[in-house]
Amino acid sequence: MKRYRLNRFFSLAASAALAASAAQPLRADQFEQFRRNINTKDLLASFTKELGGLVGGGSFHTGRSLGFPGVDIGAHGAAIKPTDKIKTLFKTNLNMAVLPIIQGEVGLPYKIDIILRGTSYEDITLVGGGLRYGIFKLRGIPLAPGIAVSGFVHSLNHSVFSLSHVSGNLVVDCSIPIVSPYVGVGIDRTKIKIAQADVVDMRGINVTESGTRLAAGLNIKPFPLVYIHGAATIVNGRSGFEGGLGVKF
Repeated sequence: MKRYRLNRFFSLAASAALAASAAQPLRADQFEQFRRNINTKDLLASFTKELGGLVGGGSFHTGRSLGFPGVDIGAHGAAIKPTDKIKTLFKTNLNMAVLPIIQGEVGLPYKIDIILRGTSYEDITLVGGGLRYGIFKLRGIPLAPGIAVSGFVHSLNHSVFSLSHVSGNLVVDCSIPIVSPYVGVGIDRTKIKIAQADVVDMRGINVTESGTRLAAGLNIKPFPLVYIHGAATIVNGRSGFEGGLGVKF
């Protein structure tokens, strides 16, 4: 049984690595392309909506609160297929754009969890946080559902632009030993303000956009305290995926 679980763990890790190889974070030189090519509010609106979906992505993988004094620490990421406008804006042929995030959660009394999120790379600094409330859950009963809602705020800073983001999620999961499926829906409200642009009229311009996220995935526990999750997503009508690895105790 131990050998079976170990083989399954490495198979899952290999599959995740293969999927991640098709998705890459944007590089510093591509943000230079953004500064040069951002020339209309319509183009900025497309970027705002897409980045908002990435920031909000990966923020849930369960329909249950941790319970006091639970702790969950993990590395998560969301990826979506970029639009043609975004490919032109960044001069890139990426099949998928990805945003990796470190997330820490602490269970509080009264079915409330506090969650902190963040990442830093290529002159990007993203920090955020939120709360999760477990509306309903049953333990020890096969297929017992869990339902949770969560809300987040994020702030992202870059030399070319800044972002503020608010999101909300509703998640339902089922309690099955080792493997737990979940489905969720999220909404995003994102504002981006341009700090630097070659087109003078774009400097100081800000745009606010709203979007939606749908996710259907699995939580897998290959070892005690360790989990892997992955989900297929639809973000603002475009396909994508989410995934993560963490420890929960």
